[in-house]
Amino acid sequence: MEFKLPDIGEGVVEGELIQWLVKEGDTVQADQAVVEVMTDKATVEVPAPFAGKITGITAKEGDMIKVGQTLAQIEGGAAATKPAAAAPAPTPEKTVSNGATTKPAAPQAAPAPAGVGSYSSPASLSPSDVPAAPLVRSMAQKAGVDLSQVPATGPKVGAQSRVLEEDLLRFLNQGAGAVQAGSPVYVAQGSSVPTAAPAKKTKPIPANFFRDTSGVEPQDERQPVRGLRRVIAQAMVRSKYTAPHYSYVDKFECSQLVAMREEAKKVGEQYGVKISYLPFIVKALVGALKEFPTANASLEESDKGMELVLKKHYHIGIAVATPDGLIVPVIKNADRKTILQIAQEINDLSAKVRAGKATADELKGSTFTITSMGNIGGLFATPIINYPEVGIMGVYKVQEEPLVQNGQIVIGKTMHLSLSLDHRVVDGAVGGYFCNAVIERLQNPARLLMEMI
Repeated sequence: MEFKLPDIGEGVVEGELIQWLVKEGDTVQADQAVVEVMTDKATVEVPAPFAGKITGITAKEGDMIKVGQTLAQIEGGAAATKPAAAAPAPTPEKTVSNGATTKPAAPQAAPAPAGVGSYSSPASLSPSDVPAAPLVRSMAQKAGVDLSQVPATGPKVGAQSRVLEEDLLRFLNQGAGAVQAGSPVYVAQGSSVPTAAPAKKTKPIPANFFRDTSGVEPQDERQPVRGLRRVIAQAMVRSKYTAPHYSYVDKFECSQLVAMREEAKKVGEQYGVKISYLPFIVKALVGALKEFPTANASLEESDKGMELVLKKHYHIGIAVATPDGLIVPVIKNADRKTILQIAQEINDLSAKVRAGKATADELKGSTFTITSMGNIGGLFATPIINYPEVGIMGVYKVQEEPLVQNGQIVIGKTMHLSLSLDHRVVDGAVGGYFCNAVIERLQNPARLLMEMI
């Protein structure tokens, strides 16, 4: 029987085949996860619709697969008793650095800590045959770990258990009780026991360090653009070629905002919430969007013509940097939340995105997006609109600089804002007034409190 890519909902019509979790000749059970597919919404594990033997695989990793397209042939077996739902899996991958001065040797299998459960990871498998998600494989490769040596506690894939992220981290940090969680991993030559990394030693730079003495011309490296990076690339091209961007940049004196944030930090500490400038900026943005509704809109084209959709909800996307690119979790109904609530939600969603645990629902529905470069630096940038929105705002670091006030030069605190707007919807003058409306609220943060429900 043919195993086809099922309809996985959310209006998805195709996805990229990220990884096969089985190989030809394997026997699978009904509802067993057999392949990972990335859509423009999330990465999902697609289960087998019935039990049987994989007799042929017709789609390879990296292929774009349409719903209903055949992925593999499965011979014999009973069908699943109920429809299988594809479970969302993490979109971005994370990076793990072992912090060692030399590449770690492959550790030996460690006994299971008390209360963890049974392990299953056969030493006879090669690392490529061990069932594991792409995230775990990437982590293991960067840490120099042979996955076949990692005790696995995940669900069965054929006869083997799947290596989970926590299995790998436990193996690295608690393998022989010699390394505390979070410590750099180092394996001394001739030993299988991880220890704390030794201090780095400096050595003189060789005379030929800066020149190639091999005589071999270096070759360019080619890397396939797949997964999240391909999704981002396609989205950026669509945005730039569909929405004619223009940019508007301004800066403002922000000493009152800095002072209010310092007071808010003290309140946040009482609730265990870290408060940055972003929650204030979200509230100022929402107030300006209510004042200029065309900035909280989308332009839709169909056979019936062109329609401007003015959004009556305020879902603010917050761009979060991951090793593979920006991902935008969404603060839903930001107009109905306090600064403390928004701060908590930004912290929680950012942590989930970086850990690869954000759900598809948490990554969709934004009506306007903020991208912050404050912790990196720079003067300003011209961000690309998160299409089909009509605007995005860049936020930059607070810096001290000389200002003229009442004819005197004083040292003040300033912040730059940059707006990229869709000129089909928001004219240049409107964009300027809109930016002014955001700045007025940030320069006088007490106004934010008066506008809160």
